[in-house]
Amino acid sequence: MWTEPLQPAFSVAAALGVLIAGGFAALFGLRAKHRLQQEKTAFYLDKHLSYFSYLSMHIDGKEPLLPPPGQLEAAELKAIQRKLIEWIETLDGAPRDKLSDLCSQMGLVRLERERLGSSRHSERIDAAYHLGIMRAGDCAEELIAMLEGEGRESTAFVVGRAAAKCATEPQQLRRIAEQLVKTHPHSHRLIADIVASSSMDPAPMYSELLTSREDALVVTALVGLSGCKSQGPLAVLDKLSSAADKEVRIKAVKLLLQSPAFPAQRIRAFLRHPDWEIRAAAAKAAGEQRLLICLDDLQHALSDDNWWVRRHSAHSLVRLGMAGFHALCETACAAEDSPCRESALEAVKAELEHAALAAAQDMKQQLYYNELTYQYQKTFNDRYASHPAYAPRISS
Repeated sequence: MWTEPLQPAFSVAAALGVLIAGGFAALFGLRAKHRLQQEKTAFYLDKHLSYFSYLSMHIDGKEPLLPPPGQLEAAELKAIQRKLIEWIETLDGAPRDKLSDLCSQMGLVRLERERLGSSRHSERIDAAYHLGIMRAGDCAEELIAMLEGEGRESTAFVVGRAAAKCATEPQQLRRIAEQLVKTHPHSHRLIADIVASSSMDPAPMYSELLTSREDALVVTALVGLSGCKSQGPLAVLDKLSSAADKEVRIKAVKLLLQSPAFPAQRIRAFLRHPDWEIRAAAAKAAGEQRLLICLDDLQHALSDDNWWVRRHSAHSLVRLGMAGFHALCETACAAEDSPCRESALEAVKAELEHAALAAAQDMKQQLYYNELTYQYQKTFNDRYASHPAYAPRISS
């Protein structure tokens, strides 16, 4: 009688045992299937080795690439597709276009397009991914429609990238960007990276988005333009530099500072802007453009409350030559507040060490090093002793 309460436990244990055994059996089955697929792929790739050699030899030629001869099995076609996709991902320009045309000619685009109608979401996403790699221009509209159906799901980025790669018209690219910003308004950099994967120049599209009333679209356009050769219309960027949204005006100013046509007087004004990010960007730009007109402003910026502004100002003064180095030494010697003195002195010693190393490797740099040490000793009334490893060579 005492064994009766244990019977339910035995039943549960038996059921669990069956489930575990079934799980292991399914796992081993999947592993065996995967191994078989790998073996088949390796076999077909080896079988068509001469065909891949043909592609390698003619990829840069003017003639279109020919598909492999004969009737191909489904698994055989899949193996060749895998190899072609690997090549497309590493190439650009005409060779990539030739491989994309070959994929269409072989029917690979048609097969993936059919999978877009699958009832399984994962299969549709996989098909979109492969269509994007193959740059299937005819599928751009279908992929954009699919993107609109993804909503806020993370898979929208996969579909969006595929659609951007397939896009053939600027308007299609704009719809992709607007849809992604609509559902993922804080993913500016990722969206800009997705748009950049297109074969088209996105700069004109971004320039149009700069006039949008939605800040998220404007920020995405500004982020995207920062990676383009064109900075966008200066008049629009100048207007955005005083926008109410802080992120918009900071990114707009950074783009303005990249333009060689931007007047130095405006850079001087930005060095006194209320936003420290803009002051720091202006300080950095003044050094990159070697603007001696900004020397006094950079020296004043060494007293800024923000560390980044002080650091960029100090490094920019170094880039202004001996005049800037002299201003740094003066500031480091006369400054009363510790942060200002530390920023200036750090830049002074860093430049001295850099000059000492350059002089040790090239005697032509000895004169510049001597000028720096003279200025340092004159200002601080102290002889500068460089690190032994950086000590200039003395010719015999």
